[in-house]
Order: sequence, then structure tokens, then C-alpha cells
Amino acid sequence: MDLAQEIYIIVIASVFLLLVAVGIISLLLVYQKRQLRYQFEKQQLQNQYSEELLKTRIETQEYTLNTVSREIHDNIGQLLNSSKLLIGVAQRAPQPDTLQTAADTLALAIQELRSLSKSLNNEWLEQFSFTENLEAEVKRINASNKIRMTVEQVPLTMPKDRQLVLYRIVQEAFQNALKHGEPSHIHITLRMVNGHLHIDITDDGKGFDLQDPARQGFGITNIKLRTALLGGTVQWKAGHPGTVVLIQIPITG
Repeated sequence: MDLAQEIYIIVIASVFLLLVAVGIISLLLVYQKRQLRYQFEKQQLQNQYSEELLKTRIETQEYTLNTVSREIHDNIGQLLNSSKLLIGVAQRAPQPDTLQTAADTLALAIQELRSLSKSLNNEWLEQFSFTENLEAEVKRINASNKIRMTVEQVPLTMPKDRQLVLYRIVQEAFQNALKHGEPSHIHITLRMVNGHLHIDITDDGKGFDLQDPARQGFGITNIKLRTALLGGTVQWKAGHPGTVVLIQIPITG
């Protein structure tokens, strides 16, 4: 092999190694770019979730304050007034049964106040329970005697912040039914399927057209956004009659 051939081989080998090196560097740059994009998108999603969680907390606290106000006025206020009347009767004509009834009524008022105080605790998020809050909401709605709401629940092991967002999703869904569907009955079913929580919210109201721009309000938008932030899906289906809202949320995420 003469010198020219050796030089030619060396040049070819050098070019090949250079191309390999350029290819490896390009792949590393592409990988690094994708990693940076992934981290950026992940941080954006986390920031969006944090903002939505803060918004959800504020909404829930405002709703809780309104509920507390109504309960104090409509429920506890009546219990205290009844106790006052019973004590007045006992003062005019002492009767053990009347005093005992007054004491029982006061005890009930105190119990109701203690229950309400839990919702105003500074650590309420750490103590938040999707199950307990949904049951309380069902009880409150049924107390109106205008609509019947039933629920089938399952134990939840989700973090408290995810439970709070999930609660607002479900609450928004049945509030939409109450506002627009005019149903006489709403039924909520929760079940576990392959690591996902499935929630069906069924009402017998007049239903609505999801494609109608007039119905694409903040309620539906919030439900879609919050469900996506939890990594889940939501869809609306026409019932017979009424509407069915189908929600799927991964338990971990």
C-alpha cells in the first residue's frame, strides 16, 4: 500500500469518526432539548395545578362561609330560639320535661356549632375529606325537600389536595344539573376500576345540548380543566331523560 492510499484511508476514517461524533453530539443535544422541554412543561403544569388548587381552596372556603352563614341563621338560630322559649315556659311553670327538652335542644345546637367550626379550622385542608363533604352536601340538598340526591361511595386514599379538586369537580357537575336540568333526582356513583376512580353523576332533568355555545360556561370549562389537571377524563351523555356525567380519575398522580 503506497502513501497516497494510506492518506486516503486515514482521511476517510477521520471523516467517518467526525460524522459519528457529530451524530452523537446531535443526539445528545436533541435529548437535552427534549428533557428541558419536558421539565419546562412539567413545571408549567405544576404551576397551573398550584394556581388551580389555590382558586379551588378560595371557592370552597367562600362556599363554606355561605353555608355556615345559612346554617347559623336557619338551623342553629332556630334551635337557640326554641331553647329560649322552652326555658321561658319552664320559668313560668317549672316542668322537668320542659327543661330536659331545652337542654337537649341546646346540646344539639352546640353539636351543630362544633361541626361547623371544623370547616373554619386553619388546617381544614389537611383534614379535608371528599367523602364527608359530599355526604354533607347531599344531606343539605335533601333537606330542602325539593330534590332527592343519593350517593354510593367508596373509600378514597387520594392526597387531600386532589380530594379537594375532585370534590369541586363533582360539586360543579351536580350544581349544573340543579341549575339547568331542573331534575327531581340526582344519583352519584363512585367505584374503583383498575386503579382509576369512576364517578357517574346521573340526573332525570330535561338535559342540555353540550354543543350549544350558550351552555359552554365557566362551570363546564372548570370541570374540564380540573379533570385534566388530575390526569383524568370527563364526558357528558344524554340520559333517558336527563344527563349523565362520566368522570375518570387516576388514584395516584
